[in-house]
Amino acid sequence: MTETLFIINPVSGGGAALKAWRTARLALQTTGLTIREHVTARAGEAIEATRDALTRGITRIVAVGGDGTLSEVVNGYLDDNGRALNPQAAIGVLPGVTGADFCKTLGMTARAQAIRAISGATSKIIDAGRITFNDEGGQAFTRAFVNLASFGLGGDTAMWVNRWRGKRSRLLKGRAKYALAALRALDGYRNHGVRVRLDQESELDIDSNLLVVANGKFAGGGMMLAPDARLDDGLFDVILADGATRWDIIEELPRIGRGGHLKNPKVSQHRARTISITAREPLAIDVDGDFAGYTPAELVVLPSVVRLMSA
Repeated sequence: MTETLFIINPVSGGGAALKAWRTARLALQTTGLTIREHVTARAGEAIEATRDALTRGITRIVAVGGDGTLSEVVNGYLDDNGRALNPQAAIGVLPGVTGADFCKTLGMTARAQAIRAISGATSKIIDAGRITFNDEGGQAFTRAFVNLASFGLGGDTAMWVNRWRGKRSRLLKGRAKYALAALRALDGYRNHGVRVRLDQESELDIDSNLLVVANGKFAGGGMMLAPDARLDDGLFDVILADGATRWDIIEELPRIGRGGHLKNPKVSQHRARTISITAREPLAIDVDGDFAGYTPAELVVLPSVVRLMSA
């Protein structure tokens, strides 16, 4: 039987991930897996648990929670140079009710699909990203990400979502929670002069408060921010708003769910392996669904570094 470590975030989705795990565990016990559990108690613990498991020779690790939990597992899976500690080890994801945008990119919209992927022997290789930015204390910090990073409005929205964890998480779920947080963030929406450098070749000066660097397609509880993004093409999809007003953003919210915002003439789409973002005023940054810090930021794609369990 295959030993598999499940790293469970008990507060993800207001406790929804823990409930999902209790149900899924019953199904997984019939598949022949040897199940090991680690329930986290603090931010960053999933990174440590993943690295410890890999050091002990465990080669199957599953994140039970949202995108933030998966992101921590990926940060434990990769070393400080962005390489897999064990390229033969595979990670998986068992989503809770909310915050599972990465699973939408995978087409994994039902828990049964996740269970099939976890209990099977199939895997695929995908890209990740690495970002260096300023943390809240103004110190340079580097971390990996697997889904996307967003700047300005996205970072401010993530800040509000993080603040609302707890009682409000049980009242607001998925897209409704992110939409309300986005509207709250729009109260302070202001464009700033931003310089974006793509692959050290192209340099763009824009007036913006909404930028996305994407590996996956979805964020914000199911909004298709980067509809053409692929997890295995060795490139980021870069979505930039230039001169978009607060009302432009509000009008686009219904269309973002299906990627229709790319038709707006104030929105442009690019692809690059490396990106540099600087702004006249620091822009808040969302990394894999969590508020992380502020610009300036440097991003680089990590091609084919994560082995992912797949159905």
